[in-house]
Amino acid sequence: MKGFNVKRLSFVVIVGILSVLLTACGSNNEANQPATVTPVTTSELNKEEVIREPFVVTDQVGNEVSIPGSVDKVYAPGLEDYLVTLGVTPVAQWSTGTSPQQYLQDALSGVQEISFANGVPSPETVVDLEPELILFPTAFYAQNGVHENYSQIASTYVFENALGNVVEATETIAQLLGLEEKATEAISAYNTKLESTKAQLASITAGKKAIYINANARAIFLVGNFHYGGYVLSELGFAQSALVEGQSSANISLEMISDLEADYIFINDNDGLGDAFLSEIKNSPLWSALPAVQSGQVFEVKGDHWRSSGLIAYEKTMDDIVEFLQP
Repeated sequence: MKGFNVKRLSFVVIVGILSVLLTACGSNNEANQPATVTPVTTSELNKEEVIREPFVVTDQVGNEVSIPGSVDKVYAPGLEDYLVTLGVTPVAQWSTGTSPQQYLQDALSGVQEISFANGVPSPETVVDLEPELILFPTAFYAQNGVHENYSQIASTYVFENALGNVVEATETIAQLLGLEEKATEAISAYNTKLESTKAQLASITAGKKAIYINANARAIFLVGNFHYGGYVLSELGFAQSALVEGQSSANISLEMISDLEADYIFINDNDGLGDAFLSEIKNSPLWSALPAVQSGQVFEVKGDHWRSSGLIAYEKTMDDIVEFLQP
């Protein structure tokens, strides 16, 4: 697997020793009665406890990382979806500064939030959480000395891009945490849903292009097929606009609208933060002239799962797309 070069991985198996206690029941008047044997179940006879030793891996940007044998406290900003999928509650969760990822709050309600509104928080923000393992979803998070500083707190593993290939990232995180079985089950369910949804939409996606537009307070931009909703659209069989092909995202201006080249347009207004930009674009005659607009194939998508990554987010995005295209 890419970025997961295990240098040393051994298991110490401690076999519990079971004692069968024979208790003689009797007194002076019952001296000749047979002894009573305490029953022992098969599960008790086969009981084993497996303890994993620490091991060393190379992360996806080339850092050697020592992984503890047992990891209970994980800090993984932007990767909460992956942890929830594996049944893990992080010590803190990523936040915009005003709210965390809403679609995960059934599982993460009450978990401390750490704001990324002004970039990667300082290590001092995290040190009191006492994490045993830190995971960063992309190399961008670990630039400018961030990795060096955070790795002083705990073992820090950096992905090149965990936001796109969610299956590979889920497998890697599961190996780091010793949760491979849970990952296998979750990935199997995801792949089944993906193939079923692709088949369901095959007649719609064939030869068609779709574009995902994300709008926030700073700008509006096209999302490529490397992550988020753009990744899901691509996985379902849609081609993408040349304006964003080969890129994670691309800012667009009013003058570029006529070049969108999309049969279907999906727009996510970041909780209303992109209202001003979207209003300007939608009032343009260039927008009105787009084939997708004229054919009524523009969809306003809701929910921050469209701008999040992980098996949970991508399955929810698939459901939305089906609902839009096959109401």
